[in-house]
Amino acid sequence: MPATMPPPINYIDSPAELAAFCRSIGGSPWIAVDTEFMRDKTYYPKFCLLQIANGTQAACIDPLAIEDLREVECLLFNRAITKVFHAARQDLEIFFHRFRAVPAPIFDTQLAAPLVGHPEQVGYASLVSAMLGVTVDKEHTRTDWSQRPLSAAQKEYAANDVIHLAALYPRMREQLERLGRYAWLVDEFAALEEPDLYVNRPEDAWQRIGGLDRLKPEQFALAVRLAAWRENTAQQNDLPRNWILRDEALLEIALRRPRNRDALQALRGIDSRMVQRYGDAMIALVQDAGSGQAVPPQPRRGQRRSAQTEAILDAMSALVRLRCIEHTINPAVVASRKDLEELLESPDGAKVLHGWRRALVGNDLRAFLAGKAMLRTKGGRLTFDDCE
Repeated sequence: MPATMPPPINYIDSPAELAAFCRSIGGSPWIAVDTEFMRDKTYYPKFCLLQIANGTQAACIDPLAIEDLREVECLLFNRAITKVFHAARQDLEIFFHRFRAVPAPIFDTQLAAPLVGHPEQVGYASLVSAMLGVTVDKEHTRTDWSQRPLSAAQKEYAANDVIHLAALYPRMREQLERLGRYAWLVDEFAALEEPDLYVNRPEDAWQRIGGLDRLKPEQFALAVRLAAWRENTAQQNDLPRNWILRDEALLEIALRRPRNRDALQALRGIDSRMVQRYGDAMIALVQDAGSGQAVPPQPRRGQRRSAQTEAILDAMSALVRLRCIEHTINPAVVASRKDLEELLESPDGAKVLHGWRRALVGNDLRAFLAGKAMLRTKGGRLTFDDCE
């Protein structure tokens, strides 16, 4: 258990209380931040609760009771304050949709954890247990956070998320700085601060659908248009995209290309209510499928690699393991087999050539592939040396 008592929890549901809290915490160099939201019946997340703590204060702020959140906005967008999250992306998405901008600078404990010895994408409860020796209560994981009033237990559960996060951050930052790894994370945190990350463009919606590599070109073109239509319809009506059309049904339409309502309703995953509401729009897309609109490159089906390519990937994996041994990092965090395949196929976009991974092993991998460096053994040890 923590050596110090946790701070008292404030539940804030009035503008005056909010202004007072934001003034009192506004001088902090960092704040721990979390949100509770609902999304099971909507396209966009419904912002239900905001939790903030700094080690001495903690508050649950009710955005359903307080319409004007300018005080919160000033706090979140103060660049003198680091905003600390665990798995920040969903929280940042909520702020983007509420304020049309992304808070910065940020620190994400889930991204940082692997650099101090924890697994990749470690869960919040596991990280709190490992670093603080605290067991996180999971009783309210499935709470409907839009319902009011919240119970005392719900408020405590929500506040504890940021209370523990506020205890984690100084320890994790100290470990990163002692190991000389804090700077490794700058690019990864900056990537999360890019507004484009939180904009779902209908024309890109096809990229979330599996199985497109099995379609014929004309079927793929129709699937791309159906996905864009579905995304746009979901956004306009604030409904989950699968409430409009499930992936399986979308692929079935692309495969069968129904040209009337009867043919459409005969397909798997299509019911009469869907046909009544969206049938004409979907049939129009089928009929216009050959209209000559630009189509993105179709994903390729995986091909069996040659024995030589597999041997090169094995050598690349050995180089990754060597660098990870030297830096006491789990190789799975640095580069998976799939990441190395990506480096071979499309170097410019490879994950291992960005951020801290590039400095750790990415540049070495490029030198190895270019024939400028090699792996060899010396005295029973694996080494990586420039070619003479």
